[in-house]
Amino acid sequence: MSTSAPARAGTRIEFPYLDGIRGLAAVVVVLYHAWLFTGLSGQAVASSDLAIPRLIIGHGYLGVPVFIVLSGYVLMLPMARNGSSWYSRGFGSYIFRRAKRILPPYYAALAFTVVLIAAIPLMRAPHDTQWDSKIPVTFGGVASHLFMLQDLNHDWIEQINGPMWSVAVEFQIYFLMPLILLLWRFCGAWVAVGITVAASIVPALFGVATFAHPWLLGLFAIGMLAARLTFVVPSRRWIEPAALAAGLVVVAVAYRALPVVREHGWLIELVMGCLTAAALVALGRLAIAGRRNIVTGFFGSRPMLFLGLTSYSIYLVHSPLIGLANLVLLPLDLPLVANYLVLTFVAVPLALGVSWLMFFLVERHFLNSRQRDASRELRAAEASAAPVEAGHDGRRAPAREAAADEAEAAY
Repeated sequence: MSTSAPARAGTRIEFPYLDGIRGLAAVVVVLYHAWLFTGLSGQAVASSDLAIPRLIIGHGYLGVPVFIVLSGYVLMLPMARNGSSWYSRGFGSYIFRRAKRILPPYYAALAFTVVLIAAIPLMRAPHDTQWDSKIPVTFGGVASHLFMLQDLNHDWIEQINGPMWSVAVEFQIYFLMPLILLLWRFCGAWVAVGITVAASIVPALFGVATFAHPWLLGLFAIGMLAARLTFVVPSRRWIEPAALAAGLVVVAVAYRALPVVREHGWLIELVMGCLTAAALVALGRLAIAGRRNIVTGFFGSRPMLFLGLTSYSIYLVHSPLIGLANLVLLPLDLPLVANYLVLTFVAVPLALGVSWLMFFLVERHFLNSRQRDASRELRAAEASAAPVEAGHDGRRAPAREAAADEAEAAY
């Protein structure tokens, strides 16, 4: 493709701040669920006492479209770097690596949640809380989770462990990515992404299977396009300001159409996805140019990198633990605000601790090569008490790993 500039031979450009963005998105989702699980079902949403939390984190579910755009972005990066539009080792190798990275932690978290529900009677009985949507655990629910198909059935999608539905959606998108690339090859990037986005929002326009969030496929394609725009020829200096301007235009239009956006949740997610993509393009091109900034410095800091490294485990494990904590608090008859504060400042840190344990016991054994390097770097920095270099966004590293191993996990 003439509009792309491959990286120099023998080098590859890294964007470690992407892990920090992923980590923040995971924490935002956790805080959103702590608010959502507070008290009885719907009580936190309707309570005027929790109006400020609702204003701040009431849209925390938008972390999901951020994850999806990030996924399309990082999975397209190896091709964007090399100016190609197909997998360097073929589709079979690509899907095997994705399965190896995603499935073992997913199945471990699924087993953990099922055992937790089976072992604690409190979690098996309905109490008119948000947790009620996760029970009872049925054969169809378990089977659909095992085959990652729970998002296709309204009765299964929320069962057992709610956030897992988006992992299933993402895994299914992996199999559709080659179709987007074929369209890309024959129609061009913009047309291919436009067709994908249009096709993905048709079900939402007609109110068909909206619980499955079909528009996430379009957001994944937008993330792919953002990766390609990140690597367009450097002479096109208008890309960074244009990307930021496009993001601001999207936000402005959404604000003007706010009643419509509120009425259709998929529009909010589409707006958030476009804004995320625009930011990724701008940050990526600044990183390639070696221009440091506060944003990439923050997301590339040691705490954010650690959050990013463990974000998948955080995403997989937190929901049943927060749900259990709320069930334990209910008999105490605490004021709703106190219930919320305990969930946020006690249950959430405990859930993060269990997530780290899940990462240490399971997920770290299935990291890709880049993530293993990042993990070793963080451990070495901790051991020496030396700060991780926050300015390494956009650094160039030896190409001792195959381009096929550069694809990162979606969470």
